[in-house]
Amino acid sequence: MKLHTLCFEGDHTLEKREKEKSNYCYVNLFAVTFGIAQFILTELQPIDLDGCGKLTICANVEPQNGTYEPGYHTSPELGVSWYNLDLETSRKLYNLKRFSKAFSEGLSNEFENCVANTVMDILVEIDRVQGGKNSLAERRNDIFERMRECGYEKEILLEKYSKPRRDRKYRAKVYRCIGHGIGDAIRVDLVHCATEEVVVSRWLEELPHTIDMSGAVTKTAWDGDAFKVTLYRRSPSWVETVELPENQS
Repeated sequence: MKLHTLCFEGDHTLEKREKEKSNYCYVNLFAVTFGIAQFILTELQPIDLDGCGKLTICANVEPQNGTYEPGYHTSPELGVSWYNLDLETSRKLYNLKRFSKAFSEGLSNEFENCVANTVMDILVEIDRVQGGKNSLAERRNDIFERMRECGYEKEILLEKYSKPRRDRKYRAKVYRCIGHGIGDAIRVDLVHCATEEVVVSRWLEELPHTIDMSGAVTKTAWDGDAFKVTLYRRSPSWVETVELPENQS
């Protein structure tokens, strides 16, 4: 089975307590790490890591009972694997997760590096257990280099769904964007073809978006000054509309 889900799971006891006492908008560990994990997953896909479709990395800070065992665990019959982080790594992630680029770019970069290194350490360890069939230890540096070059954010132009208006004055460009602070989200840019000016740029989801958006866009079309994007084939499917400004029609 190919790996299709790679994500973190936070310490539920700690996060519940922090949320109850917090006076600011609370973001959990799953949400703030989702984009980085997705970035690495898309770099590796398609990949059969250990025969399971989902790998969850579990952070734990609160005192654990006797059943908690750090390290790699798998349940092939259920198609899932999980990796319990040790206390030191879990605490480091929670200490760094509060910093956004707006607060401190340096600390934000440290968080990104910490998450990426944690993910790759685990993937390499699991690959070695499985005989090193994916050569992840050898591919590690190349993946990090690509992440650093693009600032831990990537844009994938969905060419099939990016279309010019009938008069070819404007073109809609549809992107799947992945990264820290973004998660995995769809963005639409309406571009003036003659000048290449982006006259409208709109996210179709609230950020960070924590759902895999591969294959989410199923249909697009211009309707006058509006560009319509259909998401998902099965119910619930819906249409998002991105409109040109009145002075740009």
